[in-house]
Amino acid sequence: MFRSLLFLHWKQVRYALILCVVGAFALPLIMVSGTEGTVGGGAPGTAAYRMLESMNFWLGFFPTLAGVIGMTLALTSWNWDHQYNHVYALSLPLSRWEYTLNKLLAGLTLALLPAGALWLGAHLASASVELPYGLHAYPNQLAFRFLLALVFSFALLFAFASGTKSTAIKVLGVTLGAVVVGTIANDMLAQHYDLFARTQFVQIALTWLSNAPGPFEVFSGNWSLFDV
Repeated sequence: MFRSLLFLHWKQVRYALILCVVGAFALPLIMVSGTEGTVGGGAPGTAAYRMLESMNFWLGFFPTLAGVIGMTLALTSWNWDHQYNHVYALSLPLSRWEYTLNKLLAGLTLALLPAGALWLGAHLASASVELPYGLHAYPNQLAFRFLLALVFSFALLFAFASGTKSTAIKVLGVTLGAVVVGTIANDMLAQHYDLFARTQFVQIALTWLSNAPGPFEVFSGNWSLFDV
């Protein structure tokens, strides 16, 4: 059953996934291509700073790409179920949780392809440049963080996509509404209470979620290929 679901998922996502694999492989190479001419001249510390500065623009593309790939895999994993009203799943001689688990494992297996491509691209990128004194390459750590972010994004959207579209829209709408209403309420209460004037509770919650030990810290952490 796992192989059948893996094949079905591959058929659904293969064209988008191939583009994602190429993008994951090329991104580290594109990033280091902009470091040419930043190493030579000046003190070693200055050269290292110039090299890191030249790569800052590209760092945000790594978590973005991981999130997009995870979202794509999650949404396409349930695509044919929604199209045919889950008739295929109901016709199988296995329970719903077994079907869902096999579908989840099939998506995670496909997630290894872009993660492996980024790992290979990061190693090639690391080998293609001469690092100034004090900097070291971390291709394995970068690829592992990329895989974690991809898996987190996939798992989160997989749960949303398993229900109906209306349910997913309602959950996302309630979440977004809570953020907007909470921000407005905080600003209104700040006019009467010093506690709310000094503290933005929604901002604190978002900061906690996006920084350690929050679950979204994997997206906002260190994505540098080269570091001290």
